[in-house]
Amino acid sequence: MTTEEFLDPTDSVAVPRRTAPRPASLDGTVVTLLDISKAKGDHLLDRIEELLRERTSPRAIVRRKKPTFARPAPEDLRRDIVGETDVLIEALAD
Repeated sequence: MTTEEFLDPTDSVAVPRRTAPRPASLDGTVVTLLDISKAKGDHLLDRIEELLRERTSPRAIVRRKKPTFARPAPEDLRRDIVGETDVLIEALAD
């Protein structure tokens, strides 16, 4: 039997992970889809948006995009998302 070692890829100075309660339903909510600017991430978000529209009745689906995946989202983008969003979906497709 071999022992495998797994390394945590997150930065040791990164902010602690936080969780938020999930809504019972997406009906009537504002859902923001955040494209982090990695290749083909928009294709995944296009499909998620399509499924959301087929299966739920959100009040709105908002699309946002980070300028680059290599940096955290700019403060103004984060502020806009927090101010307008009930549910955030951030996705990438590597």
